[in-house]
Amino acid sequence: MSLSILKAKAAAALFGHDNATQEERNLRNIIWSGAFVGFIDGGIVTYLPVYLARLGASPAIMGLLSSGPQLINMLLYLPGGVFVERQSNLVRLVNWNVFLHRSGYLLIAALPFLLADVHIPLAAAIIWSLINATTSFFWPALLAVIQRAVPPNLRPRATGGRWATMTVVAALLIPSLGYMLDHMPFPTGYQLAFIVSFVCSLPNIYFFSRIRIPPAPRRDSDGGGQQQSSRLRSFFGPFLASSLFVRYNVGTALFRVCLSMPAGLFSLFWVRELQATDTWIGLRGMVGYATLAVSYTIWGRVAHNMGHRRLLFISGAALGIYPVATGLSPSVEWLLPAAMIWGIGVAGIDIGLVDMLMVTCPSGRQPSFIAIANLLASAENVVGPLIGAALAPLIGIKMALILSGILVLGSIVFFLLLPNREQEHAAHAAYAAP
Repeated sequence: MSLSILKAKAAAALFGHDNATQEERNLRNIIWSGAFVGFIDGGIVTYLPVYLARLGASPAIMGLLSSGPQLINMLLYLPGGVFVERQSNLVRLVNWNVFLHRSGYLLIAALPFLLADVHIPLAAAIIWSLINATTSFFWPALLAVIQRAVPPNLRPRATGGRWATMTVVAALLIPSLGYMLDHMPFPTGYQLAFIVSFVCSLPNIYFFSRIRIPPAPRRDSDGGGQQQSSRLRSFFGPFLASSLFVRYNVGTALFRVCLSMPAGLFSLFWVRELQATDTWIGLRGMVGYATLAVSYTIWGRVAHNMGHRRLLFISGAALGIYPVATGLSPSVEWLLPAAMIWGIGVAGIDIGLVDMLMVTCPSGRQPSFIAIANLLASAENVVGPLIGAALAPLIGIKMALILSGILVLGSIVFFLLLPNREQEHAAHAAYAAP
């Protein structure tokens, strides 16, 4: 076989110019687009909290870094869902949101040129909260695209594969940046890491633009007071009438609160309690994300057969153990096995919650249902970090981590409210029926 033929086949496998079905090409582009998100998770998402901790950020500011975006999105998810339902080109909407969000990374990188060190943590937390306002439009549109782009049996592979490629890239990037940060002047290394997240994540937009789905049916707005009231009833009515959707939100509420409690405390514990260098934090990230990549692949292939409720019990228990294992770590070396537990748990929770949510969303109303679910999740994720930030000064960061983990383990009992495998299949059949 000639070199030109081999190159053509490689290009076809990468970019989709082959005899695959449109669903298979969509699956491929969903997965490839996710790979470049790894430059965000491995860059600014990992090292922004570490940067602020090294600048002396308080637990309250670290809590704001976690809860601030959720608080803003609480106000925007409902109008965001309504807006998304009125758009016909959801792929383009996702990409515009992505670009606007990531442009904020450059502003955070520029803060040392604009402010004194003492003011940077609060400014960075506020900017991070504001740029994450795009999430209120991004998530309803993204999940609606995935639901339309691939059939139910391929969705775990789509979400699992997308996150797996993302985490492989992040696992390679995190230790590289950690080593760089330990050998560059402060804060120049962190500024460069944030710029890398912006520039290297841009190909994600190209691959996502190659996804092809039918134009979404638009739900046009109505005018007038009576028409506005009628629209509100039509918006909230299906949510309240859908028992599966209500059970999903009730069954996951306490878990989300407890899970988010230590969100702002991990970086503080690594830096202040364990005196971890950026190289060690990078190694911890590499181990965690490598485990995450493997776990996404495994869970993505078995989730449809084992049922998402069972998957959530297993992965939820792992995420309860993680903060306990972290808080009990006597030295930085022990962060590595804790990171493996984190990777196993996060992969299962991501796949299980997203796929379970799509099961409960009726066809044609996905953006609005997803918007309501995300609004409730945002409220829960606002409360959790604030509780964690309040606990840390009272009982110490270590005990706050351990207590959070114990509460997570207790909260997974509410997963019994979620649909089991048979109920999931029945919901798929009902929504697929004409």
